[in-house]
Amino acid sequence: MRIFVYLFIFLTFSSATLAQKSFEIKDASKYFDIKIKVEDCDESGCQGKGNFSFYKKGTSTPYQVIEHEETYIDLEWEGKIVTENLPYKTQAAVDVGDYNFDGMEDVAICNGRYGNYGARSYDVYLSSKSAGKFVHNEALSELGQNYMGLFDVNKKKKTLSVYGKSGCCFHIEEEYKVVNNRPVKVYAKEEDAMSDDQRVKITTSTLINGKWRTKVRYAKQ
Repeated sequence: MRIFVYLFIFLTFSSATLAQKSFEIKDASKYFDIKIKVEDCDESGCQGKGNFSFYKKGTSTPYQVIEHEETYIDLEWEGKIVTENLPYKTQAAVDVGDYNFDGMEDVAICNGRYGNYGARSYDVYLSSKSAGKFVHNEALSELGQNYMGLFDVNKKKKTLSVYGKSGCCFHIEEEYKVVNNRPVKVYAKEEDAMSDDQRVKITTSTLINGKWRTKVRYAKQ
């Protein structure tokens, strides 16, 4: 199960409307804490430039700082970031998880709302022992930017799952293996209810031994 960020927030206001806010995250990881500064915030949320600083537990100096030209954060009562497990994982400002299944924690940082239907989109950074820091991964970031929020991580199957849709009647689900830190699609499911015959066309495709096998069936709407 992926670890989602739960935040206790320390707020700093420079005006009654828009202000910079600081967020301190201590329970997302066993190994590091995160401090976030966001440029423009009001009572309901934050957007604009974001500064994400990473600290080893028990230290006061960051070992890495990642700056984003844009991020997006929803706030709930008492100024806390929205943490509910909503559909398509759309609300997390920062996610911590092992995305390439190498035993090390990686992070995904929200870079705005550029996903499918205005969902949160994410830049993905993988832990690198050689570099001693998080390194941006372009291929996994694309997977985190083109669907309904961040991908789901299945530790048992070692897969990443994404979801998307077009209107009310066309939905997709895809699964990816991670090979050499790049996602490789191994499964796809489409549910198409856009025809006039009151049926849903369900197409599943599975990659088996390097070849795609596709099945089609129909169900009542």
